[in-house]
Amino acid sequence: MSGNVRFVVLVGLCMVGAAAGCGDDAQAPSANAPMTDGGGEATSDAASDGKPGDDASPGEDAKPDVPPATGPTTTVTPAGIDDILINPGIGFADFGWNPPPAQYPAGSVAYRRWTWAELEPVEGQYAFAMVDKEIADAKAKGEDLAFRIMTAYDTSSPQWLLDKGVGSIKESDGTFPDHNHPLFLEYHKKLVDAFGARYSGALEVDHVDIGSVGCWGEWNTACCEAAEKATCDQYFPTEDNQKAIIDWYVAAFPKTPLVALIGAPSYAESKGAGWRGDCFGDYGFFGSTWNHMEDMYEPASKDPIIGIAWQHAPVQFESCGVMQDWLDKGFDIDLILQKGLEWHMSVFNAKSSPVPDAWRPKVDEWLKHVGYRLVLTELTHTAKAKAGQSLSLDSKWENKGVAPPYHPWPIGWRLRSSQDAAVASWTSAADLRGWLPGPYALTDLVQVPTGVAAGKYSLEVAVLTEDASLAHVRLAIAGVRPDLWYPVSEVTIEP
Repeated sequence: MSGNVRFVVLVGLCMVGAAAGCGDDAQAPSANAPMTDGGGEATSDAASDGKPGDDASPGEDAKPDVPPATGPTTTVTPAGIDDILINPGIGFADFGWNPPPAQYPAGSVAYRRWTWAELEPVEGQYAFAMVDKEIADAKAKGEDLAFRIMTAYDTSSPQWLLDKGVGSIKESDGTFPDHNHPLFLEYHKKLVDAFGARYSGALEVDHVDIGSVGCWGEWNTACCEAAEKATCDQYFPTEDNQKAIIDWYVAAFPKTPLVALIGAPSYAESKGAGWRGDCFGDYGFFGSTWNHMEDMYEPASKDPIIGIAWQHAPVQFESCGVMQDWLDKGFDIDLILQKGLEWHMSVFNAKSSPVPDAWRPKVDEWLKHVGYRLVLTELTHTAKAKAGQSLSLDSKWENKGVAPPYHPWPIGWRLRSSQDAAVASWTSAADLRGWLPGPYALTDLVQVPTGVAAGKYSLEVAVLTEDASLAHVRLAIAGVRPDLWYPVSEVTIEP
């Protein structure tokens, strides 16, 4: 085995439906925890000391609950596929008005932005029903929600807040409030806390974009005309208040990935947030001497803090203009797409505008690499056992994408009968959030329930939702069932 393969031994896996506390979220790192060396694979008590990044192996004093497997083994190599995989948290974003699939690739993230006035039209009364409807609408399309809160755009900060004495100035796109006013800070923190209490860790929320500051929630004063600029600069939050706002989000959303716009302090990334850019593809929109791709995003990708943020939180980009503008301006689509991969992009907001027909084949090929792409390359497992005995599941995997998953989705194994009944199910303790691009090897040891009847069963694998209730992620292997489980081999349970 190559020296760069990550090994994890997982002894005594959690059985689906077992006692509460099995696989408890408290054992997993925060969604926004800064990355530790090595990838953060989770282990059981019987494997090493359980610290993320260790190559796990059973300790001398380990006392696994599951007896060792003793039956004969067999090895299978699932067939890989080259399809585009529409998976949670990766690909093109739905910005609210998607063209037909022939013009715009299907995706899994519905990205929405709301002003504070929309979210809290009356003091203390939050528009959760509006957000819940967006979540339901997204779910009906197979999407999860990502969102941003804005305080300086359109209706902007609510009138009830301004009436309390918070200063503001009219600007080209709405009203720019005084971000340093104590009441702005007090009430905005309450808003962030309220939305964190309701949506942090929600299965249907993919990530949260740290907005809250400046024009459109993009941490700038670009919407302020020359006559307004001095006041907008005065109302822009001080460095201490910028950090405080970031801290609110980190504290309010410990179980949901965060992203922060480049231009905000790298303090956000140092606290575990990913990053986003809002002018991806810009190789000359604003002149010949400066552009976002070469002069902002390339240096950011080499920053010692921002440059490794992708290892623990998403990188999200929004197109500069729309892709047709890139074509009209003669930009190099191959270079643009390659940079997206080099910068470990997971989500691309192309503003729900059509992909030029001439570029669609290149974009489709690119989508096979964006984000994560998990492949089960080999499985060696116990072929025969009796009820109550153990099965060893030695699996080899590869993440062929450019980023890890950012949610604690467990790997699931199950035995399915010829009558299509799942007679045994287990979830692995492996933490896919540590699976950076590259190969991985897992050893899972599971126990067949004593009530399983003798017979031949399909051995199946899936990546599940965080609560392990449903298969959730498509793998880059053949044979997927409608329920997103993958039959990969067979196990005989003997009398």
